Amino acid sequence: MMKRIVFTDLRRVQKKKSFIICMSIVVLLMLIIVVFAFLKPVSGINLADSKETSGKALRFLDNISIAFGMMPFLVGIPIYQAVFTDDFKSRTMQMAIGRGISRRRLILARFYEVIAMLVEACVIFTVVGIIAGFILGASISGIALMVGKLWFDSILIVANLSIAMLILYMSQSATGGLVMYILMAADVFRLLLVMADMIPFLKNNDIKLSNILPGSIHQLAKNNLFGYVPTATDVTEIGETLQEGSDELIKRIVDGTVETNYLKALLYTSILVGVFIILPLVLSQTVFRKKELEF
Repeated sequence: MMKRIVFTDLRRVQKKKSFIICMSIVVLLMLIIVVFAFLKPVSGINLADSKETSGKALRFLDNISIAFGMMPFLVGIPIYQAVFTDDFKSRTMQMAIGRGISRRRLILARFYEVIAMLVEACVIFTVVGIIAGFILGASISGIALMVGKLWFDSILIVANLSIAMLILYMSQSATGGLVMYILMAADVFRLLLVMADMIPFLKNNDIKLSNILPGSIHQLAKNNLFGYVPTATDVTEIGETLQEGSDELIKRIVDGTVETNYLKALLYTSILVGVFIILPLVLSQTVFRKKELEF
């Protein structure tokens, strides 16, 4: 029964114009970045990777983060709307519960739908990115890095959606959950806690409250997983500063370098998945099981 609900709902969601339009916008941005890479490739490259990667490809790999950076909004919000908002509006949840499906399994079904839709989006963007990368002359390592970051960033989207689910089932308000997701995706809470980090007591004791949020944990995991990789912009600026006889930029880049540490990456990723994905999902089931349906 639950599989049938998931597959039926996925077919409905995939036909929604809002979801198709938002997916198309990200793909269009990727194609625009390809055109921009052709018109303005990176020149004056001195890094080792440049032996395998063309200037056009470096420009593409550098700017592709623009398109992927919009995923939390152009993909995450339509997924939330399609899975949860429509569920509340159409009262399908009430009908499913009336047919004997437990609330725990119903919440799991919605979570599976979120994962399936996000995977579908990532597959499409991966295919477009790989094709564009090879056409522009990117190295296999450069393309692998781009794809790895794309899929790793999707974990944060799942975490934010999981937290939004908890708010939704606690309040039984689709709007409340959507507002929470937008605040999380926009990193509003982290910006507030970054300001709180400047409080003398916290600063003097090297306590960073901003590091307790999923966005911060995700960034720590990402830094340790991928390490520091100079962008095309860095490459260009390094070349310019070398010509000017200045090494300030190089020092800044080296100082900000994070060495790859897979053990730390695994630790932070486990915290992200356990605390900000699995725990909110379990709490959503617990809270909603005791709630009277009010919608």
